[in-house]
Amino acid sequence: MGDTERAARIFFVRHGETDWNREFRYQGGSDIALNENGRSQARKTGLRLSRVSPRAVFSSPLLRAYRTAEAIMRENAASVPIGAMDDLREISFGEWEGLTASEIAERHASDYDAWRENPFSSSPTGGESFESVRLRSARAAEAVKSAARPGETILAVAHGVVLRALAASLMGVDDLRPMWRMRFDNCSVSAIDLWGGRPSLVFLNDTHHLRLDDEKIGILSFPE
Repeated sequence: MGDTERAARIFFVRHGETDWNREFRYQGGSDIALNENGRSQARKTGLRLSRVSPRAVFSSPLLRAYRTAEAIMRENAASVPIGAMDDLREISFGEWEGLTASEIAERHASDYDAWRENPFSSSPTGGESFESVRLRSARAAEAVKSAARPGETILAVAHGVVLRALAASLMGVDDLRPMWRMRFDNCSVSAIDLWGGRPSLVFLNDTHHLRLDDEKIGILSFPE
């Protein structure tokens, strides 16, 4: 089989858990560190991907994502620098950051109600619109596709909202509304294959490795 018939695979990983994740607080652009469980999740994800030798690694510059990328690559034989990409930052939730849903509903009732009703036509109080996230995710998708080569892999580590938008861009989906129904749990692994630039969703939100002891994660490792 020639190289032109081989797929380039793009792995997507959401960052590990933070205390704000555990407390159901909106994080957005706030630079919150991984907690102890998040660091363990990142290490297990590294074991899951240990046999994958990525050609390039891209990460949000926010610590919870970048530290996750570092932990993954510590378990990998490939010596690949991690490229911090500002376009992979999480959506800014503005004045909602650090608050729980009930606190937001109490302090910013009208904005929160409008956003919950239709997040694609309104924005968090003082925050970023989905259109802005869509545009920068499209730029990130172009960078990822430019780095992809047949038969090789790319790793991208980012956040829940921006991963939905990035996946939409790579899949050629202009309408983000269906993508909002996707789940990207902490340290989940997802993958899209590109066959000569044509996208195919391989799997989504796989977290099986997080429920196994370290020595058993090898049975889930992806082939080289």
